[in-house]
Amino acid sequence: MPTLSCPHCSRPVEVATSRAGSDLPCPHCEQIIAVPKLGELRQLENEQAAAPAPANAGRIGSRVAFAVLLAIAAIAASIAAFCLIRYAAITVPETTEGHIARIEEIYPQLSPAELVREWQELEKFTPETTGPYVYQRIAAEKSGWLQQGLIGLAGAAIATLIAVALVALQPRRNG
Repeated sequence: MPTLSCPHCSRPVEVATSRAGSDLPCPHCEQIIAVPKLGELRQLENEQAAAPAPANAGRIGSRVAFAVLLAIAAIAASIAAFCLIRYAAITVPETTEGHIARIEEIYPQLSPAELVREWQELEKFTPETTGPYVYQRIAAEKSGWLQQGLIGLAGAAIATLIAVALVALQPRRNG
């Protein structure tokens, strides 16, 4: 039995060859459909039998894309959670302000000989050779974990939004 597409609601309507050349109401929207003549109807029936197109091929592809995007979002969210937990677990023992305050507190208590020795030690090492203090390296590592966690959250959010948009933009199947 050949299948026509309703011009009003675009849903498939099966038509008996005995209805060729007449009008019939669409069972879905009740609008009148003009049925082609018998020759056209038989040709349509032969074309449909020769090349059956899967109706859900596009839906299957979008379902796979949706599942892949949700998997990407879940992986990105897991990575973000790991990074943010690492960020929260790291404690920075001191700040630059605290370090300076501690030095300002200690230096007045030192004797002149101790200050000279301190100065001689400082002259041996330039800032280029010593690098940052340990607390500064720890703070930089903590900042890196936060940055990676936020990037992971952004990736999860973007993948989720694309997946939701993919579903929202799909044409609705009536029936």
